[in-house]
Amino acid sequence: MPAIHSQIHAESGKVLLREEHDTVSRSLSTSLLACSLVIALFPATPGISQTNPMRPTCSNGVRIEGTVTDATGAAIPGAHVAVDGRQPVTTTDGGGQYVLPCVAAGASTITAQASGFAPATAAINRTSNGTAHINLQLAIATVSASVQVRADTQTLDTSSGASTTTLSASEVQQLPDDPDDLLQELQLLASAGGGSTTSATVVVDGFQNGSTMPPKSAIASIRINPDPISPEYPKPDMDGGRIEITTKPGSDKYHGALFFNDSDASFNANDPFAVTSTPAGKRRYGFELSGPVVAQKSGFALALEKRDINEFNVVNAVILDANGNQAAEHDTVNAPQELWIASARGDLQVTPNDIASLSYAARVNSLGNQGVGGLILPEAGYSSRIAEYDLRFTNTQTLSANLLHETHIGYTWKRTEQLPNSTEPSLQVSGYFTGGGATSQNLNNRERDLEIDDDVMATLGKHTLKFGAQALGIFLHDYDPDTFNGAFTFGGGSAPVLDSSNQPTDTTTTITPLEQYRRALLGLAGGTPTTYAVTNGTPLVPYAQWQLALYGEDTIKLLPRLTVTAGLRYALQTTPATSANFGPRLGLAWSPDRASHWSTHLRAGIFNLPFDTTYAAEAYRLDGERQKQTTVYSPDFDRPLTPTSSSIAVANRWQFSHAMLQIPIAEFAAGVEVDLPHHWHPSVWYSWYSAWDDHRTVNINAPIVASSSGVAPDPTAALLAPRPGAPNLNIFEYQNTAHTRGGAFWAGIEQKANAHWTLSLGYWNVDFRGDSDTPQSSYSDRGEVGRPDWQSSGALLEDDFKFPFRIELSSQIYWHFNTPYNITTGTDDNGDGTFNDRPSYASTAGNGVYSTPFGLMTANAVNGNVPRNLGTMPTIVHMYSNLSRAFHLSSSKDRPLTLTLNARGANVLNHTNVTAVNTVVSSDAVGQPVAAEAARRLELGARFAF
Repeated sequence: MPAIHSQIHAESGKVLLREEHDTVSRSLSTSLLACSLVIALFPATPGISQTNPMRPTCSNGVRIEGTVTDATGAAIPGAHVAVDGRQPVTTTDGGGQYVLPCVAAGASTITAQASGFAPATAAINRTSNGTAHINLQLAIATVSASVQVRADTQTLDTSSGASTTTLSASEVQQLPDDPDDLLQELQLLASAGGGSTTSATVVVDGFQNGSTMPPKSAIASIRINPDPISPEYPKPDMDGGRIEITTKPGSDKYHGALFFNDSDASFNANDPFAVTSTPAGKRRYGFELSGPVVAQKSGFALALEKRDINEFNVVNAVILDANGNQAAEHDTVNAPQELWIASARGDLQVTPNDIASLSYAARVNSLGNQGVGGLILPEAGYSSRIAEYDLRFTNTQTLSANLLHETHIGYTWKRTEQLPNSTEPSLQVSGYFTGGGATSQNLNNRERDLEIDDDVMATLGKHTLKFGAQALGIFLHDYDPDTFNGAFTFGGGSAPVLDSSNQPTDTTTTITPLEQYRRALLGLAGGTPTTYAVTNGTPLVPYAQWQLALYGEDTIKLLPRLTVTAGLRYALQTTPATSANFGPRLGLAWSPDRASHWSTHLRAGIFNLPFDTTYAAEAYRLDGERQKQTTVYSPDFDRPLTPTSSSIAVANRWQFSHAMLQIPIAEFAAGVEVDLPHHWHPSVWYSWYSAWDDHRTVNINAPIVASSSGVAPDPTAALLAPRPGAPNLNIFEYQNTAHTRGGAFWAGIEQKANAHWTLSLGYWNVDFRGDSDTPQSSYSDRGEVGRPDWQSSGALLEDDFKFPFRIELSSQIYWHFNTPYNITTGTDDNGDGTFNDRPSYASTAGNGVYSTPFGLMTANAVNGNVPRNLGTMPTIVHMYSNLSRAFHLSSSKDRPLTLTLNARGANVLNHTNVTAVNTVVSSDAVGQPVAAEAARRLELGARFAF
């Protein structure tokens, strides 16, 4: 019998960390060597000088604001902006934005200049007490650009959507310093487009392949959810959103910074489910350095940081005590983390019309006692090491004043390793606890990604053309011994009533999974496990997938206030092979008033989502030949693979359907935004989506079992029922037979024009219905159409206040609600090999009937009538805040010295943000929280910049 409750010490999570120390050191040595090569071979672009685009009152003049970009539309940080040829009065920030708060009324000439670009000039003609919006586009090198612009003629923005957010370098500084906290906040912002709060794609410096977060000190600007209708993008916002990060280039002068952050255990709150202290702490430190290699020719930018976290996972389960009685288990388990992040970027102006950039990034994260917490006991956890290294090259060529060519080539190494706390068989007592060894065991996945993108942008009169090719090759060596250690499941069900001597009687009853497990430990009747699953074969699965796409787009300015965009994207992929994936896109932007205060947007398009490599790996791994998975029903607890009179062994096999497609999604979006007096900017959007050939998994050889309610299921009869094909074989097939559709509504207002404070408010409501999950019955879709797992609505409030003496206070509050969860019986009542069976509603109390927040439910059901994803998770509230004070230690503008002290808080309200609830009806605890995010965290930091 497996040793289920062996004591696992907190130090177990540190074993892998110690063993990996030398490996991490070698990896970092390699990273630093690569960084040195980047500096030596490349590096230069104009310096970054930050400015805060706040709007003081201008009583007798005109305020001028805008963005400076290159011919591709990419922001140019550090560009100098001057009035009437005088000395520069401001410079653009990391997002290319500038502000001239008060220019004298009348005609003025605005000129923008940046190293490697020709200057651009704009003439303004506007009366006083107004605001001029002027965007300047710089051409490369000797090509000069001069345009005459009237301040009351505003160019319509065709690249923004409902939840599009652009964060400049100064705004990025107010975000969390910790890379995981930063990613979480950006994902929350991205989810305003209608997607999941955890699945936004992070892309860096124009590459399409997803990346990890670079060091915050290396970030110049962030753009969230740019207009997805552009055929350049493969996915709509409902697939999770998009976070585009631009890193800082080298500077024309040497700049650097040292920083240190500390979060002591005395600052932080205990886990909401802990019964003992959870003294969590964090320490983070690092540096950044940038400067020229050859003046006005090449430059470099470096960043390196390390983070150590002493965190705790809290077990909140129900187990059996030494006397075999039900007992609450609250265990506080140390979960240490060690993270290294390094980045290097070099820029070289090869010719006046040719700029090359080479970058290298490394991220190594070691974590102990992962997977532990909630219903999962310490022994079922594991330690992990996750590493990613990115080497990327970009070349931008300005072939003429109207033609630009850009190439991206990237190569990425990824590796994920896991070391289990125990090698014993896994043990799941549904709704009570999970013990034994982790089913992942000694997982060791290696991935190599090769990306090649080629883009061309041209302007011809009223047309702005952009077209390109994108290629991504994913090469995996997936060493995945999942369930090689075996896995018991106790789901409860029908069993004989025991007399006072623990002998079976002729009466049957419905017992809980925990009672079933108790009987198994004592060898009593009714104590046979529900199932035992085990996988054998070759754990290594090597395979490759290519994703290729061609796209073209034409943006036509038909009238000064009317712009139409039309485009087409074509995509194909291998493994599985799909080729007929066409995605037309269409957009319209129109302003009804001459001053362009109002703007209306209409957009429509078709997307084709690539088939995820995770599913492809599953199909190739569990094909019945490379790996064979067997599920034994009613096995002997001591010798589960030894056949008995009651046991039934069923083989499991995964496969693709004969004609797999990428998921086609149609989107239609409409939005209205307006510039109100005093610079308030409200906007309202509605987006509708429909995925008509969504992916899901169906057992196409499941037993044909009739539905029932109020009668105890008979697992043996279900397994012996006829199947369409061979007996005792489950064939799980990936299909394009699901449908998901719904809409996302967004309403927001922002005020970012005041010199002393800014404010953003937003609300979004997401309402989708679909059946993309594995159905509880392969022969009926009754109750399957429900809210998708990732759906949530939300709201946000962001503010920033500037006080005298360079004191600044910023905060961000996010609410997320209406996230669903599914209620199950905890067992496989219809014999189809999937433990997602749902209960039925009951009208009266009785044996096997349980009281839930949704009324009486019974586990005595086959293909129950409770709909999928009936439950709703508690509301999540995140509040981040940052209080900072900057001290200027030098009066020299050429050699500034600044010391910034700050206090930053996460989950400042100490709200219990529940991440998991009990979903098994027979636990009699449906909906009760079992795990939550970290409680309030406070850290103090110091940053010295020069």
